[in-house]
Amino acid sequence: MRTKKPPAIISLNRVQVLLGFTLWLLAAYPAQARPLNIVTIDIPPFGMALADGQPHGIMYEISNRIAAQAGFASHNMLLPYARTVIELKHGRADFVLRFDNDALDQAAIKVAPIFPLRVIVLGAAGAQLHSLSDMHGLMIGVMRDGRFNDAFAADVAIGKYPISNYEQGLSMVVSGRLDGLIGSDLGIYTVAEGMGLTQEQFSQPLVLGEQYFWLFYSRRTADDVTLERLKKAVDELRKKQVFAEVVQRHARLTYLPKGFAPPSSNDSPPR
Repeated sequence: MRTKKPPAIISLNRVQVLLGFTLWLLAAYPAQARPLNIVTIDIPPFGMALADGQPHGIMYEISNRIAAQAGFASHNMLLPYARTVIELKHGRADFVLRFDNDALDQAAIKVAPIFPLRVIVLGAAGAQLHSLSDMHGLMIGVMRDGRFNDAFAADVAIGKYPISNYEQGLSMVVSGRLDGLIGSDLGIYTVAEGMGLTQEQFSQPLVLGEQYFWLFYSRRTADDVTLERLKKAVDELRKKQVFAEVVQRHARLTYLPKGFAPPSSNDSPPR
């Protein structure tokens, strides 16, 4: 004759099974229980505050669109360029959209490419910049913690002067204290337009190539489910031409009327 387990033991076993299942769900879906914490670089046009203090910008908008497409609520905060790496490193932020550097590679996972920007050097009016060798002996402004072009960075004959932002660099080029400025065309042109500057005040840009903005996710807070959902959301938005539309809209409303070159039309992921 089979003996029955006491009811108390049966209840205890059920509690253990339910507890184990609950813990498994929390481990499998940790990010779904909370909003994602996004940080956006506080550099026009990628992230900036309106007169009323409300944040906006290309990457601010795109970050929010990606989180929403992936089904996540989110909080988004503007931070200085270098500070975004620190926040991801310590797990106080989940993701950022930006160019990479060595410190960011250590702190975060490269999840998905967003779109490419041309990397240019903009010199003073009258400068003839056609190659890296034309910058030998010159002093070029470089954003602190910025990694824009490997060949440029490795060329020791080019002087590099650290700057805090594009506004500082452009002011120094116009005043003759710097010979040029390296950075993304979208960032440099937008800030130049906001300062009331036009293409006529600079050399023709030397294009060094393209570099992608990537979605970087903190290694401290990452989980496979969240990363896959974000990667899928990026692919879906790219197919809908959302990223290209945001960039082109911004360019039309800001720097294109001042004679600066249009942004890249390449919206395909890197191979």
